[in-house]
Amino acid sequence: MAQENEAQVRGLSIGVVVPTGALWGLTPIAFLLSGDPLRALLSGVLLAGLLVVYWKVVVGHIAGTGPGPHAGRTFALFAVVVYGSFPLLGLAWAYMPLIVGSAALLLLRFRLAAPVLAAVTAAEIPLTLTIGGLARNAALQAAAAVFVASVVAAGIVHYARFIRELRELRAVLAEMAVDEDRVRLAAELHDLLGQTLASIRLKTEVALALFDRDRDRAMDEIEATVLIASEAREEIGDVVAARRSLDLGAELSAAVALIELTGARCDLRLGLTEIDEVTGDALAWIVREAATNVVRHSTARTCVIELDDKDGRVHLLITNDGARRATRGDGSGLIGLRQRVDRLHGDLKAEETGTDGFELRVWLPAVHDQERVITVDSRSAG
Repeated sequence: MAQENEAQVRGLSIGVVVPTGALWGLTPIAFLLSGDPLRALLSGVLLAGLLVVYWKVVVGHIAGTGPGPHAGRTFALFAVVVYGSFPLLGLAWAYMPLIVGSAALLLLRFRLAAPVLAAVTAAEIPLTLTIGGLARNAALQAAAAVFVASVVAAGIVHYARFIRELRELRAVLAEMAVDEDRVRLAAELHDLLGQTLASIRLKTEVALALFDRDRDRAMDEIEATVLIASEAREEIGDVVAARRSLDLGAELSAAVALIELTGARCDLRLGLTEIDEVTGDALAWIVREAATNVVRHSTARTCVIELDDKDGRVHLLITNDGARRATRGDGSGLIGLRQRVDRLHGDLKAEETGTDGFELRVWLPAVHDQERVITVDSRSAG
């Protein structure tokens, strides 16, 4: 999870800083076009250095680590370099105070950043009037442009941080949705075992009390205890082996919703409308387990779930494009799916596709019981 978060922060930071650097690069280009290569070189070096510092500021902000203990010094560096370069670079440098304005919004507390931004905006007017020699209306327009550009630049960084936090929240919600089913199963087992163990204890106590006085009744109680234990074993086996019936349509819809909760796009393709109940029950558990694996063991951005009929057999295909190399292989979940498919005389194939892709293919007999056919409708989850 930490590596995924770092990758997200790095990707979002690149998405912010690259266009920012391209925008800043217009100033050296302007010097080159005006036939002033020395100023072009000087401005390029200054902006490259500021962009390196700005990269660190953006990464820290998107990652949520804050500006750090040297935020004031970093902001002072931006201000000194930008305003100290005006006498050397002149009018072509007129819009660079936007760097100072956006840095204030990212590095300083808002109660301090707001007046600093106002000061940067106000200072733009005398700077462009005196150093740039602009007319009053043009100086006012330059001040407004610096203000808007500063707010937009900082807003883009804030938006990137919001995207990162939203992705984290989606991942957490997806994990919670997966865990909810585990909790339900644990609660079911708890209730079952609690009632069964209480009955066994009561029957055993009665048998012990009757053992010396009425051994026939005591034996009846012991036999009843054995029967309770046998029934409990079968019920626990049903729960653990997941043999209780599921609705395939509901599981398909739930799988799509769960995968899309992580931010991925899931495409559901249904090529049949009716399916044998036994086959449908098995496929429902496979879909649930596969969706859980996609959420927990992949960084998928796209996923496809396809169900159709091929050569008289039901075919299920689940693919995603974000398999993690460290977690690939036949885990306990995949082993359980193989056992389920084998019991129905079907075939299961799980393999990597491409660099990061993974697909699960299942073929099952189309009919097990001709009299028990169910309708496949993914809308039944609602």
